[in-house]
Amino acid sequence: MIAESVKKGVKNTPGKYGGITGDLLNRKLDCAVINAIHEFNAGHGIQEYDSVKAAFWEGEELYETAGFREKNHIQICVRNPQCIIGYFLPRI
Repeated sequence: MIAESVKKGVKNTPGKYGGITGDLLNRKLDCAVINAIHEFNAGHGIQEYDSVKAAFWEGEELYETAGFREKNHIQICVRNPQCIIGYFLPRI
């Protein structure tokens, strides 16, 4: 499944702002991997996940021996919209 996505040319790309930073912010291949896992699970009688969360350590260290980097972040993929009970928009 993942190999099919790669053969079709699915890949992570800079997206709108990634070209400025060099980061691959439009992560279509990452999405294809998560979807492939769920397709595999469904085909083998394994219960699907409602959501998936992962931490990413990216960018330069903030200081020598730092555990933090410039662009550490957590990504959340909500596959079941019924899990969302509310949201807020930060003030700008």
